[in-house]
Amino acid sequence: MSSDEESLSGEEYESDDVVEDSVSESEEEEEVIAEPVKKSKKKGKKKKDPNKPKRNMSAFFLYSNANRARVKSENSGVSFGQVAKILSAEFKELPDKERSKWEKKAEKDKVRYQNEMKSYNPPSEESDSDDEPKKSKKKKKAAKDPNKPKRNQSAFFLYSNDIRATVKKENPEAKFGDIAKIISVQFKALNPKDKKKYDKLAAKDKERYQREMAEYTGA
Repeated sequence: MSSDEESLSGEEYESDDVVEDSVSESEEEEEVIAEPVKKSKKKGKKKKDPNKPKRNMSAFFLYSNANRARVKSENSGVSFGQVAKILSAEFKELPDKERSKWEKKAEKDKVRYQNEMKSYNPPSEESDSDDEPKKSKKKKKAAKDPNKPKRNQSAFFLYSNDIRATVKKENPEAKFGDIAKIISVQFKALNPKDKKKYDKLAAKDKERYQREMAEYTGA
């Protein structure tokens, strides 16, 4: 299984990353997928508990996992992003009876997850180094200046804003995280012409931000 395919497994739906400042919450979660923020220092990152119950999956992702191999064999040579698009289109066109079957499976998996979480005991919150307790106090966040120019958006963000409503409509059963992943896959599969269009829009927005920041700081 490729790294891209692994990202569609139920385990990967949980996102704990913190994202770029001054954008909306929906845009923030999507940036984690498209442009991960590199952390300069690693401070004893908490290891993932192998005993934690596997997160439940939506009807769409259950359908995708069950049909991905078939779609790949029927469309040899297609990229991972194209396979995801085909699966999304197939799921959208499923008859009500067939869709209901996957929704029932998703509901059953949700009940399984909830029951397993009831009996799950998370590991101790103590630090792995020197048995020192983790610091509970958080630094007070500075008040945000409402007059500060809105930060420029990347090509991915601009594409997300354009396509999010359509993806939601085509995948009404998908969770927020699922929608973000679908958008990410589709963005990576854009043809060069469409990709260039969003690159240009991003460059133009960057110029706008730099100009407004120069005025804001008096530089």
